[in-house]
Amino acid sequence: MKSSKHRLGDRVLWQLGRASMQSQRLVRQQLTAAGVRTQHYHVLASLADDGEAAQATLADRIAFDRSDLVTMLDELEKLGYLVRRTDPADRRRNIVAITVKGEKALTEMDQLIFAAEAELLQPLTPAERKTLLRLLSRLVPE
Repeated sequence: MKSSKHRLGDRVLWQLGRASMQSQRLVRQQLTAAGVRTQHYHVLASLADDGEAAQATLADRIAFDRSDLVTMLDELEKLGYLVRRTDPADRRRNIVAITVKGEKALTEMDQLIFAAEAELLQPLTPAERKTLLRLLSRLVPE
């Protein structure tokens, strides 16, 4: 990234924001070229990492509007990446789970994200990348 002439160009917060926007743009480019959306990734990653969930719980976990999530789930179900089944404890709710095909697609999406990261970090040496990750990890603890 070129040095910014913006009034906040010498501030860490400004540069972090610019780096974040650039990283999101690169991820969107990679995923879009593969025919998927970042929202697809968020849904599948949550199901893979945190387990199956009721639709409402999933929406809360990934901070999606519940009605928008239904459309997203329809798309992913048509692709065979997830399944919905009626919750035996409450027949009004659906439980959503990732499929084997969805896990494979998620692994492929991970590779696209890694490619975006490599492009973003290309100007840095391997040691600088490790330092950057270590410092950022300290700013936003798990």
